[in-house]
Amino acid sequence: MTIAGQVMRIQAWTPTFKPEEETPLVPIWISLPELPWHCYNKEFITTLLSPIGRVLYLDSASINKTRGSQARVKVQVDLTKERPPHIWMGYIGEDITDGRWQKIEYDSIPDYCYYYKHQGHKEMNCMVKQRDEDNKKRKEMEKKPRKDTAQIVNAELQINKEKDNGRSDAEYNQQRHHQVDNQHQVIQEEWQTQKKEW
Repeated sequence: MTIAGQVMRIQAWTPTFKPEEETPLVPIWISLPELPWHCYNKEFITTLLSPIGRVLYLDSASINKTRGSQARVKVQVDLTKERPPHIWMGYIGEDITDGRWQKIEYDSIPDYCYYYKHQGHKEMNCMVKQRDEDNKKRKEMEKKPRKDTAQIVNAELQINKEKDNGRSDAEYNQQRHHQVDNQHQVIQEEWQTQKKEW
């Protein structure tokens, strides 16, 4: 259902409801090809599909048995759970091997993002996850230069100690510039390396 161009979903309230997360429960059509005609009733199909989800209703052709090639059923499924491609349909009797595999075809399963907890896209295409990862990398990059700045300050303190030990101003300035240049070069190399990793 859409209201003013926005998708609106109605769902049953639960104690774990969070308004910022979309429910992974969605109604989808399931086709059961070559299902025997005597199995075209809601009670049987509800039992058969109970491991997959809650059966909501059968389409009119399945109810009226006017389409013998397949039954179509609307089922509420959980997008976070696996959906089997077939299910065992056993017959009543003592032999548990008496039965057959029923093929299941799912129509238009929406994508669900496990990271953002929203429908419409997969986790690998999630812009929110990408943004969070970029912010994390940026914060790590901001921390690194601070360490390098501390190293420069320590180098300057070491030079000052050596100056106090009797070096001339020229020697002091020359060594100071040399060490600061080396530190800046190290910072630039690390920065370039990290930029390539992005």
